[in-house]
Amino acid sequence: MTDIDLKSVTIMVSVCSLVGGGIQYFTGFYWLTAALLVMVAVLVNGLIIFNEDLDEKGFDHQEGITDTPEAKAGQSRANKVQVAIIVLLIIGAAWTYI
Repeated sequence: MTDIDLKSVTIMVSVCSLVGGGIQYFTGFYWLTAALLVMVAVLVNGLIIFNEDLDEKGFDHQEGITDTPEAKAGQSRANKVQVAIIVLLIIGAAWTYI
């Protein structure tokens, strides 16, 4: 449990729930579906930025540190976990819309 930063997760869920509530208030669209779709958008944006910054000439690229096979394997694992979470959120959003 030491690898998970619960503060950032709590903030993201709270903000996305508030945005979902605002969407329901102004449009009548169900808040949980809207909140899950907002979470998907935030996570897709984070996934794109994460990979873009670690590419060569990216903001977080460091020669000899982020381009090693171990670092690339860690990046691949992180991508798989984030894609799995995004897929689960999309399934949840579809489930709440039905």
